[in-house]
Amino acid sequence: MNSDTRRKPRQKRSREKVDKILDAVETLATEQGLEALTTTQIADSTGFAVGTIYQYFGNRTELLIAAEVRMFERLTEQLAAEVMRVLSEPVDEPIEQLIGIYIDSAKSQPGYLALLKFSVLNKPPGVNEATVHEFTGDLISAFVRAEHPNISDAQLSVTIKTVVSILSVLTDVVLLEPDPDLQSRYQAELVAQCKYALQRAGEQAG
Repeated sequence: MNSDTRRKPRQKRSREKVDKILDAVETLATEQGLEALTTTQIADSTGFAVGTIYQYFGNRTELLIAAEVRMFERLTEQLAAEVMRVLSEPVDEPIEQLIGIYIDSAKSQPGYLALLKFSVLNKPPGVNEATVHEFTGDLISAFVRAEHPNISDAQLSVTIKTVVSILSVLTDVVLLEPDPDLQSRYQAELVAQCKYALQRAGEQAG
């Protein structure tokens, strides 16, 4: 069954099924890792037939990627709340704080790093990319507009594209680096590059 003929979870009951399936993936990924995780185990955990799972997900790879995407969306919702807090209550080093909050939140999500590693290696180009860029771009736009209200639309667009590109590449590098010292260095580099891009935006805004 290809992506055009698989059922889309439009009805509440279907969405609840998909959520239950993805909940099982998260739980099993946390308990035993991904290598031993099978669709049969997910079916046993949910009480659904394997065929029911395949009505919504074409294969195991698609299923695990969907679980990672859903966890990422939860993380971005948390970050959105933090951005609003930073914008309403000025804090020291806001970029460093926001990136630190996201990294710490991602690392604290059970099973997320294993799913992220799998997704980075197996996700086809473009999957969830538009949503990620739109969401991240909205957050960056809100932050830059608050800091530099006179910035032009053209310069804001350049800043958004630059920071999104930095975050898209380096955030996963930070999260998937097993060496704590290297991870700290990569995170500091991520912060520095984002701060520089935003500083340039401020200079352009005058």
